[in-house]
Amino acid sequence: MIRKYRSTSGFIKLLVFISIILMKKNSMAQQITHYLPNDKDRAKKISGQYGDNSGICLFEDGKFMLFGYATLVFGSYVFEKDYLLFYPDEIPLFQLYAYRNPRLTDSIRIDFIGFEQEKTFVQFENNSPNQVFNDKANCFSPPFIYQEPKIFQSLKFAALRQNVDQDTTYQVFQYTNEGKFNDFLAIYNKPQRARQNFSAYLYLAEDKKLAIRLSNYGGEKGFLRENQADRTQEYWSEKLHMKQEYERAGAIEPLEIYCNPHYTIFYPDLSEYVLDSVKQQYIITSAKDNEDYFTENPTQDDRYLMKYTRQNLRYKQPNSFDVSKRSDTSLFFSSCEEHEKSYKYRKGRIH
Repeated sequence: MIRKYRSTSGFIKLLVFISIILMKKNSMAQQITHYLPNDKDRAKKISGQYGDNSGICLFEDGKFMLFGYATLVFGSYVFEKDYLLFYPDEIPLFQLYAYRNPRLTDSIRIDFIGFEQEKTFVQFENNSPNQVFNDKANCFSPPFIYQEPKIFQSLKFAALRQNVDQDTTYQVFQYTNEGKFNDFLAIYNKPQRARQNFSAYLYLAEDKKLAIRLSNYGGEKGFLRENQADRTQEYWSEKLHMKQEYERAGAIEPLEIYCNPHYTIFYPDLSEYVLDSVKQQYIITSAKDNEDYFTENPTQDDRYLMKYTRQNLRYKQPNSFDVSKRSDTSLFFSSCEEHEKSYKYRKGRIH
């Protein structure tokens, strides 16, 4: 099983408590009156989008969506006296999805997603660990597809622990390829401040508009509510649609992911597809449509999809990974200064 690190530990609870105390002091200094309905429809009354290009959405069902540049976090909130406490959905550090690809013979492919964000390592069986990307890597051009000539029996992922000063121990996760899969999606989720628990209070701004101040984002004034929870409003409808898509996809850890031959992820309506059991592909019933367009834009082609299923990663003790024995070369090299040497994805993938 994927080991999850509960953000509701005593330390995190203490941080939330401290943030509430600080927010109380600030609101008292500014003579801000908190606003929070007490009736049973209070979640409905405060629902809506707070902020424009960045901010937070509160939904009637007790869910929220924090959004902004490179940030999109879903979770749930609860009422605590005249405050709101927010608990982002927990996300594992590493995720792995697998597919048995009949078009690959005695070899494997792995699409490394998100590994460019941090120094991370992978170790195939008992071989030397490889850093996934070179130091000071930049100018990324995904997807990053790694190919090995033979199917591996096991692998490990490793990354330095986050949010702990001067900690040089690694978080290590191991996978055993019992299903003899040969095509993988490996995902690294870099820890984000936005995924830590936080608190907030609501208040009425000078123009009587409802506003929210978060303990982690938005500054002293916070965010004004841009629109009410009205399904007729376009922007709010877009946010509701994003929430529905997130929940339909299985939230943070979907059981399966669908990709085309170029590893572009789609969320298909499977009622429009038929399964080719020989090729192990889902083929859309209108596959002959838009042939010219998809020939020119193959990465956007959603007519032929493969289903990758979630795999279990087991947490390993840090001493099971020895970074001092790592290989001198990384799996991928990417540099703005050395463009010719940098990894480039070739679209001629077997399909």
